[in-house]
Amino acid sequence: MTAVEYAIVRERRIKLFFFLGSLILAFLFVLFVNNMMVSLIVAVTMYYLLAPLVDLLERWGLSRIWATTIPFLTVIVVVALTSALLLPALWDQVKVLQNEADKYTKAFSELLDQAEGQFGAFFKSGENPSLRHQVVPLVSDWAAQFFKGLPDLISKSFTVLLLAPFFGFFLLLDGRDLLRKWLNFVPNNIFELSLNLSYQIGTQIGGFVRARLIESVFVAIITWVGLMILGFPFALALAFLAGVLNIIPYVGPVIAAGPVILISLANGDGLTGVLLIAGLYVLIQFLDGAILVPFLVARIVNLHPVTVIVAVIMGSQLLGILGMIICIPLVSALKVTTLAVYRHLINFRT
Repeated sequence: MTAVEYAIVRERRIKLFFFLGSLILAFLFVLFVNNMMVSLIVAVTMYYLLAPLVDLLERWGLSRIWATTIPFLTVIVVVALTSALLLPALWDQVKVLQNEADKYTKAFSELLDQAEGQFGAFFKSGENPSLRHQVVPLVSDWAAQFFKGLPDLISKSFTVLLLAPFFGFFLLLDGRDLLRKWLNFVPNNIFELSLNLSYQIGTQIGGFVRARLIESVFVAIITWVGLMILGFPFALALAFLAGVLNIIPYVGPVIAAGPVILISLANGDGLTGVLLIAGLYVLIQFLDGAILVPFLVARIVNLHPVTVIVAVIMGSQLLGILGMIICIPLVSALKVTTLAVYRHLINFRT
């Protein structure tokens, strides 16, 4: 190996070392610093939501700082006004739910007793405890932990509300330059691959984020309107829950419908009331699946349903609800990366 060839190989190794080292440090920073992961997820969501508009304003002649500031402040004002209008009512409904948690747990216990009385042979055998004694403590513990953890969750949310807009603004303002500087650490032999990957992943995740946000807002609004028409209590809180959980494919809508049906049964709405509530949620999911998903989501993230379910389960095991929400874009990015690296290796060999 000549001195020139040795210098080239050495330069590639140094660049690769710094590239991988920066990836590992960034991952550890996000993973172990409190609230950093959630803040960055919200910031990246803001970035992908506003980046097309910022780029459009810049092409129209605005400087980057003004092209970033105008839509960013507009979104902040809209979110602040919406929060000021809805959060007090949402918090009041959550507090009422907290105070009535024992009532719904008792009603759930009675329903299990009735089910066990009719189908006891399927639920227990021999010395095994009854279905009620197995399930009710789990539900009670979950409800107690959820409401007990609300103050801590709210305090963390304030931290996220401070950090996320800060990160989001500077991602919009300097994100492209930061990406270019970071890619300078990539060895020349994989620079083109890395550049194409960053574009493909950014395009796919950006489209997915925008589509899922539109879909979730649609589901939340339709659920809110439907529950209010039916005169159902806690309509705003349950609609908010439906919108958030709708981000989780397949599993989320089922989880969101569970508390609604339980509240309906506990309030003595009878079979007709339960069927109306169930029918409303089925109708919303039908509209979502027939109208929004085919046009917004399916064309962006082409993942097999089995892959989606496995990803959701793995995400829930690793990071809980947050893992279930972010697993699909991460798996999509992994798929794009794997295919791109495979094609690069095939083309390199030929």
